[in-house]
Amino acid sequence: MTAERSLISSAAFLFGKLGQFVTQRFAEQIAPLGLRPRHCGVLALLKDDHPSQLAIAKSLGVSNSVVVNMLDELEDLGAVRRVRETGDRRRHRVEITDHGRTLLKKATRLANKLDEELLSPLTAGQVAQLRDSLRALSAGHGLPGG
Repeated sequence: MTAERSLISSAAFLFGKLGQFVTQRFAEQIAPLGLRPRHCGVLALLKDDHPSQLAIAKSLGVSNSVVVNMLDELEDLGAVRRVRETGDRRRHRVEITDHGRTLLKKATRLANKLDEELLSPLTAGQVAQLRDSLRALSAGHGLPGG
């Protein structure tokens, strides 16, 4: 029988606390761009594809109503546009605009800078191992980035 770990040393607790910390820091950095962290996932999905709103919801694991809200916000920023499907006028595909691509590039640079800061206590080998482990966990749970 293995010894029970304390709550604060559990992976669930540590992921939760680190997730809150990182999300807050990233949100602070992208706020001047008019973006929130949830917008970045949408822009990244749109970079090389023109998915439907339903496909975006499935990829991000959120409800359609959440996607509609995010797309409304991104449309207000001029970052995306919805285009009616020619075969089915009830459906929209979503496209990233040039401004949206610029915002995505800026947000990516900020995320990479934050990565450097957050991962600075680790060696290069530890960083590589952590990234591999996070990708494996994401893939294993059907999350983006896996």
